[in-house]
Amino acid sequence: MPLPHFTNIASHNKVWEPVYKNLYEVVIILPEAIRDLHENYQTLLLENTTQIAFPTYPEIATTEQRFKYSTRKFLLFPESTSTEFSIVFNMNQNDAYQVFQFRMMKDWYDLVWNNEDGSVHYKKNIISDIVDHAHDKEGHVIRRVTYHNVQIQGFDGWKELDWSSTEIASLTCKFVADYWEDMYY
Repeated sequence: MPLPHFTNIASHNKVWEPVYKNLYEVVIILPEAIRDLHENYQTLLLENTTQIAFPTYPEIATTEQRFKYSTRKFLLFPESTSTEFSIVFNMNQNDAYQVFQFRMMKDWYDLVWNNEDGSVHYKKNIISDIVDHAHDKEGHVIRRVTYHNVQIQGFDGWKELDWSSTEIASLTCKFVADYWEDMYY
C-alpha cells in the first residue's frame, strides 16, 4: 500500500468537495389553518433558521437465544418509528413591531392548545411537513429529509430578560414527526 500522500488519496487527487454543515435550507410548511395569516412565511422562516439536525437512526436493541453453552444474537425492532427534532430561529421584529417567528410558532402552538381560551384541534388540523435540504457550494441538493405529520411540541427562548445581558434572543422550537423520508444522492 502506498504512503498516505495526497497524490495517492482519491478524494484529494480527484478534487472532491467536503460536505459543509452550514449549507442547508429548511422549508417549513405551516398548517393550512394558519397559512393565510402569515404572508411570505416560508421565506421568512427559511431565512431565519440557524440550526436544525438531521434525524438520527435509533440503535436497534438485541436479544439473545441460547442453547446450552452457545448463544446467538438477533436484532429486535425499533422502539419507536417516530422522531423528535428542534429548529433554532433568529428573532427579529418587522416594521409592524411583530416578532414574526415567535408569532408564527405561537399560532401553530395555539392549534395544539391555546392557553388563552383552552381550545384544541384535531391532529389533521395541526400537522404539516418540514423539509431540510443539505446542498453543496453550487446549490446541488445532496441530502433531503422530509419530516411528515409534523406537530409543534413547544418553543422556548424568549422568556428570560436581563439588564446585564448583551445577547440577541433566539427561538428554539421542538417538533415531533410521525415519520421521515431520507433521500441522499
